Amino acid sequence: MEILELLRRKPLSAESISSDLGITPNAVRQHLTNLERDGLVRSEPQRAKRGRPALLFFLTERADSVFPKRYGQLASMVLQEVRDIGGEQMLDEIFKRLAQRHAAEVAPSLNGAGFDERLKKVVAWIGRAGTLAEAQPAEEGVRVIIHNCPFRATALKFPQVCTITPHLLTQLLDVPVSQEKSIHRRDPYCSFVVQRPSEPADSAPDDQ
Repeated sequence: MEILELLRRKPLSAESISSDLGITPNAVRQHLTNLERDGLVRSEPQRAKRGRPALLFFLTERADSVFPKRYGQLASMVLQEVRDIGGEQMLDEIFKRLAQRHAAEVAPSLNGAGFDERLKKVVAWIGRAGTLAEAQPAEEGVRVIIHNCPFRATALKFPQVCTITPHLLTQLLDVPVSQEKSIHRRDPYCSFVVQRPSEPADSAPDDQ
């Protein structure tokens, strides 16, 4: 991590890293080889006024994920300001609009599909966010379980976060959806019960 932190500041040669960290150039090169193999570092020759070009090492875009992030903290700060300004109703409206925006993105891929196929596609789309979403049969219909909440820290402070999924399911499947479990209520995961659409009633026979 120390090498990555140095390269975060500026590109360096193995010799410069060796001098900064107080370890041998060979040891540094071995670390850099491993980092290049992992896709975190790339090398590029740098022309010098005299002598051979120096080989400089740079961080890749992938390396950005290694450094600490505070996205959840920032989101919570912004949502707190929104609540202070507009109250719970404004938060409710914001998350409803988020769900509508996502629903508009997904809806074209569901055209012509039946309920089960649409549900399968919607759950798969939700799972793309790393939610480990799955659907299970339930007495009341279908249970959609979110095993991993990517927004857990924020959801524990703002329950409106948990409304995105039911809003999305309702809009895309056009059936009632109720929340069963919620991490906001300290359940281990979130789950929602999706009611199956009513079967069309058989036409009554014509009176004789």
